[in-house]
Amino acid sequence: MYVVSRQDELGMLRIVLEEQYERHSTQLALLARQARQAHSDEGDLAAASALTAASRRALGDIARALHYLKQGRYGTCERCHCDIPIEQLAIRPAARFCTTCQPEAPHLSGS
Repeated sequence: MYVVSRQDELGMLRIVLEEQYERHSTQLALLARQARQAHSDEGDLAAASALTAASRRALGDIARALHYLKQGRYGTCERCHCDIPIEQLAIRPAARFCTTCQPEAPHLSGS
């Protein structure tokens, strides 16, 4: 029987976080290139601006999670200091709070 430890699961989530970081970095670079090349209408510019802002927020959340991994604090709720369930981290690897302590504002959730 093979038992998976929390450390093993967190190691797998590190890979997910690194892949997400790379994907968002690539998306941000593509958006920047498109913005330089295109002279779009206001609707396109607003959409590109919203996508750029979302990618920057995601990169910040992921960078914070990777930093916490290096410090050994990843997967710990910032409010109650309990472990965030692996199932929750699997859904949102950059989560900063457990479901009990999750703030209402989505920009604080680490999504």
